[in-house]
Amino acid sequence: MQLQKSTAWSLIIGPLGLMILMMAFGFGTGLFFTEDETEHAQKMMDNYDLARVAFTLISMSMVLLVFGWISFSREVDPDNPAMGYARLMLLPGVVMIIANMGLWLGLGTEVEVGINVTLGHASEAVSTFGDIFLDVGTLIIAIVAIRKNVATTLVKILLALVALDSILGLGVIVAGMEGSATDDLDFFGWIIFTLATVGIGIQSLRAKES
Repeated sequence: MQLQKSTAWSLIIGPLGLMILMMAFGFGTGLFFTEDETEHAQKMMDNYDLARVAFTLISMSMVLLVFGWISFSREVDPDNPAMGYARLMLLPGVVMIIANMGLWLGLGTEVEVGINVTLGHASEAVSTFGDIFLDVGTLIIAIVAIRKNVATTLVKILLALVALDSILGLGVIVAGMEGSATDDLDFFGWIIFTLATVGIGIQSLRAKES
């Protein structure tokens, strides 16, 4: 399946940038090892300047990722109503995720840690709604692309993995699951989504070269 180079590179750089930056920031600052909400907010305050830079780059990666999927949907079928709805879902989804990161960042070091803890709770709610929009949007795109039969078998498998991640994400939200098991499931789904999306971009570039 051949896509425009801008679309293919967006599907590669977006998810890879998102994963590398999130993991580097989370593990580097110790946030991923912290479960206590107050300690979590304090670590964010202690690394506030670094967090601002990291979150700016993460937001750019997120926008690039969503741009890639929107462009992908247009190239697969620009006139399909379902694809149109999917694109409408992705736009507010990415806005909510970026807003979530802003709330997670907090108000800096000049306020009491309790205020940033409260903002952290608000960020989780915003993130949940953003995840719903993104999961539904990518699920629709993956299903329509598979049914259009315009992709190779490998790309169809990768699209099926994207759909699987969306279903897992929506299932976790609907079931109201919480705790470490949920975090592990989310991380597993994130890995699947990243590898599948990057794979679709790489396959498109290889198709263009051949």
